[in-house]
Amino acid sequence: MDRREPLKIPDQHPMQIFDCPRLTSRERKLKKEIDGYIISEIEGRARLLIDNRTVVVDSSVDLPDSVCDGLTFKRRLVLMDGGMCYLLARWKPDRYMRRSANGQCQKWFIERQCFPSNARRFLAEKAVQSEPAAVLPE
Repeated sequence: MDRREPLKIPDQHPMQIFDCPRLTSRERKLKKEIDGYIISEIEGRARLLIDNRTVVVDSSVDLPDSVCDGLTFKRRLVLMDGGMCYLLARWKPDRYMRRSANGQCQKWFIERQCFPSNARRFLAEKAVQSEPAAVLPE
């Protein structure tokens, strides 16, 4: 008989639970829901829908997952066309929790705005850091 721990669906929104170490020396917490994150395979562009506004994503980097209070969060660093740099996150519940998640999962939110001195170089460094180490042949 498979004994699983009881479902741990958060009482509050996962956005309020999420916390991770600082990425830059100057940051501002926003904790703002995104209405939509649209990725167009045809155009090769991504857009964020925030309060009935569309903002174009210039580039993005997926960061390693983060665990807060037993919940797993996906993280993505995005650079907008206007030069703004945001840390996005979303709750990724375990498989057995998805049906009871009440729509709280798979919804991106803006965790914080980052102010790196050189945003393109900052994203390139984070991309290199987040890549798995290459396996060397023996």
